[in-house]
Amino acid sequence: MTEPLKIKPVSGFPEWLPNVKLAEERLLRTIREQYELFGFTPIETPAVERMDVLTAKGGVGRQIYGINRPQEGEDKSDTDLGLHFDLTVPLARYVALNSGKLSFPFRRYQIQKVWRGERAQAGRYREFYQCDIDVVGRSSLDLVHDAEMPCVIDSVLTALGIPEFAIRVSNRKILFSLVTANGVGEEQVADVLRAVDKAHRTGEEKTRKILAAEGLSDALVDGLIAMTGCADAAEARTILEGAGASTEGLDELEFVIEHAAAFGMTPGRLLPDFSIARGLDYYTGTVYETFVTGSEKQGSVCSGGRYDDLASYFSKERFPGVGLSIGLSRLFDLMQRNELADTSRSAPTQVLVTAQDRERFLSEYLGLARLLREGGIATQVYLESHGLGKQFGYASTLGIPYAIVAGESEIAAGEVAVKDLGERTQETVARDQLVPFLRERLGLG
Repeated sequence: MTEPLKIKPVSGFPEWLPNVKLAEERLLRTIREQYELFGFTPIETPAVERMDVLTAKGGVGRQIYGINRPQEGEDKSDTDLGLHFDLTVPLARYVALNSGKLSFPFRRYQIQKVWRGERAQAGRYREFYQCDIDVVGRSSLDLVHDAEMPCVIDSVLTALGIPEFAIRVSNRKILFSLVTANGVGEEQVADVLRAVDKAHRTGEEKTRKILAAEGLSDALVDGLIAMTGCADAAEARTILEGAGASTEGLDELEFVIEHAAAFGMTPGRLLPDFSIARGLDYYTGTVYETFVTGSEKQGSVCSGGRYDDLASYFSKERFPGVGLSIGLSRLFDLMQRNELADTSRSAPTQVLVTAQDRERFLSEYLGLARLLREGGIATQVYLESHGLGKQFGYASTLGIPYAIVAGESEIAAGEVAVKDLGERTQETVARDQLVPFLRERLGLG
């Protein structure tokens, strides 16, 4: 007999048990509901894109999972494919391809898995869900859309039950103008901004060494470090004006913060943070990072920004946009660690119809289940030949809140016994009142 294959999980690729997957699905539903509440429409793009599309803006090539297919009988030019590492680059390709069929500003949300070849660690996966919202314009896009974005995320995270969080916002033009005003060439700016973006993780001393290694002057290094520590726009403006740098990015940032308040942003949740630059090169203006209070070391759970020229790689037309992406897998991991996700149920079932006398009344039990399902109540029938004790145990193990018991006397009287498995109580209910009774108990209205 052949020995069984030794199996183990693949690092960085989560595989949830039913109770965890159900909790994740509830999060996904809530996010969809909130996105649609703000008027965003869903799209889906293929998991696979051509490699030249994925690498169009550079900076992430080593993170892309390539796909190899058998060559025999295939067009070799069609095999240079990769799994998408985010949903923004595919969006740009999608908009360029379908621009004649879309209405602009195009408000889209997209919830799909993405793949990145990063080192797996706590809260960071190689396969994970991203939940994106973007507004894309044709030729132009008003800056007021940048102010709306954090308000959507504020609403989503509140609906998910996250008690305290902060959305940190900056504008990439601020650091860009400071660096270029000090004589740094544009070809080097991306490396400098990435170093600044990591400053809060690497610390001031190491950041200084990295910036010095880029050949920056002591004055510029001092200015960049000072900028990352600015508490408000006034301090940042002093640094920019002192360096003779443009204040355009700072003006835009102040506009975004002011108008976010008009959109209804929760006071104190949108905070300027001048260290934020975002590592991906396609961001050109407003940038966002979102941290759950007390869990900042686990990283941002939602990030994004403005990209004024992303689609230029795929179209001669200009399609500026702004968007934010919730890293659901990281957020979900954080919620589980902080006991903010309900993983007590291993089935969507709300009611278990027990089979007290399966041989005589199976048709009655199936009829009860049908009645409840028609009333919008998730119901299953216990179909195995076991005693009531085992049936109740099965329901409790799955986290099913209610069980129905009906023997000869209940069926003859047109009644059932409804057992609350959590409270360990039981009530007798008329069959014709069963649906409204349970809908009220389950909070279904």
